[in-house]
Amino acid sequence: MGEVWIDAGDAAGAGALAGWLRRDPGMARSGVEIEAAGPTPSASPEAGGAMGAVETVTAVVNSTVGIFSLLIAVAAWRRPRGVKPPLVRVIEDDGTVVEGTAKEVLDTVRARRERERPEA
Repeated sequence: MGEVWIDAGDAAGAGALAGWLRRDPGMARSGVEIEAAGPTPSASPEAGGAMGAVETVTAVVNSTVGIFSLLIAVAAWRRPRGVKPPLVRVIEDDGTVVEGTAKEVLDTVRARRERERPEA
């Protein structure tokens, strides 16, 4: 599937989100690997350059179920007071970049999967 960068705003937000995702039973079942908190790579110009060098959580996702589980968990995260909703960037295996809020990215990825599904 690809790689996911979640911009949690700062180190405290990234630490809180990473810990919460690691403890989530749904994440454990989905096989998503939550890696580390660190700086976000610069956004590509075609993605609008929305994400800068701030603290992030990264994840390696190997399935559509995993990406859906991760995006749903991020959208449901009760972030600490004063932390903005995280921005999410999904970099798919084919190089496609999808960026926005967890809900926006989930809707976009879901729509893409529906278009790619062979008709029965």
